[in-house]
Amino acid sequence: MGDGDLASELVEQLRRRGAPCLRLRRPTDRELARTLRDVPRFVAIISHDDIYALRLALVAEHAQPGVPLLVTIFDATVAAQVVRTVPNCHVVSLADAAAPVLTADCTASLPTTRAHQRLWSVATSQLRPYDASSRLLVYGVAGLAAILGAETFTNALAFGHPLTASFYDAAKATATVGPDTIADEGPAGYATAIGALMLISTALTAAATAGLINRLTTRRLVALVGRRTLPRRDHVIVVGLGQVGLRLCLMLRQRGVRVIAIERDAAMANVHLAKRLGIPVMIGDGSERGLLTRLRAQRALALASVTSDDHVNIAVSVAALATRPDLRVVLRAGDDDAVTETRALFPIGVVRDVNRLAAARFAEIALGPTPC
Repeated sequence: MGDGDLASELVEQLRRRGAPCLRLRRPTDRELARTLRDVPRFVAIISHDDIYALRLALVAEHAQPGVPLLVTIFDATVAAQVVRTVPNCHVVSLADAAAPVLTADCTASLPTTRAHQRLWSVATSQLRPYDASSRLLVYGVAGLAAILGAETFTNALAFGHPLTASFYDAAKATATVGPDTIADEGPAGYATAIGALMLISTALTAAATAGLINRLTTRRLVALVGRRTLPRRDHVIVVGLGQVGLRLCLMLRQRGVRVIAIERDAAMANVHLAKRLGIPVMIGDGSERGLLTRLRAQRALALASVTSDDHVNIAVSVAALATRPDLRVVLRAGDDDAVTETRALFPIGVVRDVNRLAAARFAEIALGPTPC
């Protein structure tokens, strides 16, 4: 059952292996129950709508209890309900079949890294500004800290005051809440310099405050500290945060590879899920060369474009190879001939037909392993 490209590919795979196959594109409950009167060897329900697939699985189980079922469901909560209610059901998804192959393609040239190298990679990605608000916040705070430190040590070393007293006076001046009594007693030139620094501190405080307010009042998918910071090198850029893209990000992270996802649609459900899972996401166009440069594609381990649109994947590949000609690029391909035709003209990367990969896996579940 199913009316998409994946269902068509599965029918082809089954018939190629000699299995008689009946396809229902979008059956009603009554039509499905009538068809299952002749007990089939196996029932496969292929749908991108998890709830629709769940309903068909329940109807099939009610019409023919115990019939072996294969149902494509991505959401773990829905999948758990199906398995609990229909124990004779194999719950799979397109992402389950395609992500392991795509992960292997992305990590084919994975260098051997030690624990301290991975820790260094994480440490160097902290507090790295990536947009205007983060730059205001980071540079504003860094500037205030530099002024505070310089004034504290100047008071302590040049004028011989205790470090605690020097810090207290410097903090008052930096925060513009009180005078620096050490500067009041010092040379006129030093007092002038401290006055100028107080004015600069006012501007830096305003900048840091503006950056902080912006970050607090808008949804942030990339963090300045923690797991959702932007990696700087030996990472994988995943374009497209659908089912395949999200599962690919998770599998790469399990392999110890840092990832950054690019998604055009900020309202997509997987964007919010990725945030909860600690995956950094940039909202934008993956075929934009400037964005790929900001994400350090020139230092990346690989780039995987796994959107459902072949033309978008081709555009991403072209932009990525323009950023770095020897970058390892992995593309998801569908039934469109655009990828094949473009690939014949010039190399665009490693191309994987995810529908064929998934259909072969599903056929193996239904009929058993292919005889050698």
